[in-house]
Amino acid sequence: MASWSEKLNQMTQSAISKSKEVAGVTKLNVEIGTLNQNLKSIYTEVGCYVLEKGLLKDDDSVAAWASKAAGLKADIDMYTSRIRDLKNVSICPGCGAEVPRTSKFCGKCGAAIVVASSEPVNEEKEIIDADYSEATGNTEPVESSEATGNTEHVESEASVQETPETAESVESEAPGTAEKV
Repeated sequence: MASWSEKLNQMTQSAISKSKEVAGVTKLNVEIGTLNQNLKSIYTEVGCYVLEKGLLKDDDSVAAWASKAAGLKADIDMYTSRIRDLKNVSICPGCGAEVPRTSKFCGKCGAAIVVASSEPVNEEKEIIDADYSEATGNTEPVESSEATGNTEHVESEASVQETPETAESVESEAPGTAEKV
């Protein structure tokens, strides 16, 4: 009969053998998982290529997947737009950075930011800047920029009529901030 030290030695050898087996199986399973992930990545690339290039249009399954993908893209765009609205930002056309809607230039690349107005431009609406009218004596409507929907103040040499009263009372500041002396 085997002594207790021989039994202990056999059990130790068996445990070492089992742990090597488990470690080897685990290592191979990790490798299989990595290869499966790489395979899925290739499948994804192939699927994107087929959908983007419009290949296999005659295949009903591909057409159904393309339709689902287009719907998902539309939903993503809609939610992204909502996020931008909540954050009050737009996207720079030059570099793609988020820019506050009040900015006229991108803080990252310096590109001019053109924000399209979501409200239709009403060409019949006249906007008169009361402060400007009082300071200059001009009662003509302030011109609006039709391209951007902005109603910023537009000055030209012809629109500013200098009189003795206005020459002394108007500081050389922005319209609407003039103070009488």
